[in-house]
Amino acid sequence: MHRLALLLYSILIVQLGTSQIDPELSIQLQTELNNSVENNGNHGVSAYLIMPDGKTWSGTSGIGKSNVAITDTTLFNGASTTKMNIAILILLMAEEDLIDLDASWPEYLSLDLDFDTSITVRQLLNHTSGIKDYLETANSGNDIMADFNRFYTPQEILEDIVDPTPDFTVGTGFQYSNSNYVLAALIAESVTENSLSTELRNRIWLPLGMHHTYFGGYEEYTESIAGIWWNFGNGVIDYSDLPTTSIHSYAYGAGNIVTCPSDLAILLSSLINGQLLTDSSLNEMKMFVPNSFGSWTAGYGLGIHHSNQLNDQVLGHDGYYTNLTDMFHSSSCEFTLVTMTNTQTSWFGIFNPMYSIVTDYCESIDVSDVTDIDSKLNLQICPNPTSGNIDISSNVLFNEIELRDLTGKLIDKITSRTKKISLTLEDAGTFLITIKSHQNIETQKIVVF
Repeated sequence: MHRLALLLYSILIVQLGTSQIDPELSIQLQTELNNSVENNGNHGVSAYLIMPDGKTWSGTSGIGKSNVAITDTTLFNGASTTKMNIAILILLMAEEDLIDLDASWPEYLSLDLDFDTSITVRQLLNHTSGIKDYLETANSGNDIMADFNRFYTPQEILEDIVDPTPDFTVGTGFQYSNSNYVLAALIAESVTENSLSTELRNRIWLPLGMHHTYFGGYEEYTESIAGIWWNFGNGVIDYSDLPTTSIHSYAYGAGNIVTCPSDLAILLSSLINGQLLTDSSLNEMKMFVPNSFGSWTAGYGLGIHHSNQLNDQVLGHDGYYTNLTDMFHSSSCEFTLVTMTNTQTSWFGIFNPMYSIVTDYCESIDVSDVTDIDSKLNLQICPNPTSGNIDISSNVLFNEIELRDLTGKLIDKITSRTKKISLTLEDAGTFLITIKSHQNIETQKIVVF
């Protein structure tokens, strides 16, 4: 049995900068974006990459609304990446004791709903409520297209549109449902007595410098628009010149964020790097529902999931509503990649090949050569003594952890390129922990009681 148990995904703290990535990598990524427009049916695409050393890359190809060329600030509909925003907001509010994740929804809202009154906020965020998904029905397309100027309120969606018959008894299954996030978002708004757009902007978007993100249907914006080529039931049609009021309001809290790849990349990398939530809240977010691993989400937590196309070291959220978004962080290679398109094409059709390009590049170089500018570890291991849980941090990347007894016998080894990691030591006693970076090695004694 391993005596070191990994509790958290590896975290590499990165900062956004103006520096550019390797020119050869840039050419490969741009070529793939161009290919997605020229050969794979996309009208306009945009992408943003944050590398492990903080260098960034942005690329665009094709056209948006009114045949205007896509730029790195062209706004796309973020679709279900909205859910990560809502989940983060609620977790931030939980940290302030404004919301209890395990409290039932009627404690925060008085609505005429036939939903099980025992459903908790947590069960809304991780899709174990059993509430049916109103957006994945044949009627949803008709509702949206009937009048593109119509404004749907979240109360109207929950009371009049969502089928109250549950998919399963609360807490006994998993089913991804947009209805959950309409209700969760309304709870957040009710608790603060502020608009959801105000809370998102003040608590998340402004602090992170996300200056091109809006709550669609509720806020005005001046940037150019990517447009919409989508199938609401009659085939893929260009809806770019039509109003988006029904489109955005119909997806309140579940899929109405309007944004661009750089803002989403900032959001995700900040989340993974521990800059948004406490460690405890981030752990809550990463508590994946066991039976969600068998679905397309490949393991769903609170507004975050794995990529079913790749592996369980890739975390983020995708979106598939009026525009298509893939927003994921590679925990193994420590980069964040976001791709967006204004056209209904295949899931992960742009993201997967670009992800492979970046992964191949990272595996072809020694990332520590790039990031270990100061080779001193300045290692911190705490608490020590410990009952078992320890946090290890360094000012540079380390790539190997060894646990030995006092005779020098190797007990366990973990290989992981990171600056911060949390572990559990399962046996009591005195041990030696050796941390290795590209240019340095440090050993410390630790006591487990």
